Amino acid sequence: MASEHTLPTVASLWAGDALTWLHELCLASYVHFGHEVVLFYVGPSAPSVPAGVVTRPSLDIWDHEADGHGDAPAAMLSDLFRLHLMKQTDMVWIDTDMLCLQPMPESDYYAGYEQAGAINSAVLRLPQDSETLELLLGWFADPEWVPHWLAGHLRRRIESEPEGKRLLKSFELIRPVLGPRALTHTMKRTGEAAHAQKASVFYPVRGVMSDVLFSGYVPKDHWKQDDTLAVHLYSSLLRRYHKLHRPEQNSFIARFAQEIGFDFGELKHQSQGTD
Repeated sequence: MASEHTLPTVASLWAGDALTWLHELCLASYVHFGHEVVLFYVGPSAPSVPAGVVTRPSLDIWDHEADGHGDAPAAMLSDLFRLHLMKQTDMVWIDTDMLCLQPMPESDYYAGYEQAGAINSAVLRLPQDSETLELLLGWFADPEWVPHWLAGHLRRRIESEPEGKRLLKSFELIRPVLGPRALTHTMKRTGEAAHAQKASVFYPVRGVMSDVLFSGYVPKDHWKQDDTLAVHLYSSLLRRYHKLHRPEQNSFIARFAQEIGFDFGELKHQSQGTD
């Protein structure tokens, strides 16, 4: 789909085996709206991706093992990798569960508030000279660093343990600590929070309510606003049932997939009774 805008390249990271249909749909949505899409991957070989998506090894951007983060789980690698991506390129980071609804024009900043008030990092671009970016890269370069935005009792708990990847321990204790919590704290500290978009742009649906996007009983998309560029599907919060079955007929996800010509392949249909 052609666009009159100059569109930035969007990029994400995949650490694991094959992509699920949900992640494929999200990547395909950015291709559909005219973005160049790059999926960086961790490991010896690239996963199969939708047509139009380019794959590149994550080592092209950052060697996490050489930097002392060899034991980091996929979600933590994602939090750290996107910082190096922004420092070295002008790509816009997207989580693989962000669904594009409109082309994203070029902008120096991309970050958005969630409805609960945090600045999420599922869509993110900071300028290469961003103070926020410099601070986060500096702090997270040390595997023993303990985030100071953790509550005091949590910091003391981590600091009381023997040295040995305390940054990883912080992540294991509070998963969003290196993502939305880090971004919210640091962008507010530097004043760059003024560049964050309101919730309707990227997070029009609360994570705990994202099941509504898969329901055939919600035919009207009242959650979508004129300024909504994408919607975060919060795959970690979705019920497993949605991930294993085709979205219900007439649901937003089913209608959107049809509009962009996405093929669900052999994904089984949802049943009317027990499954």
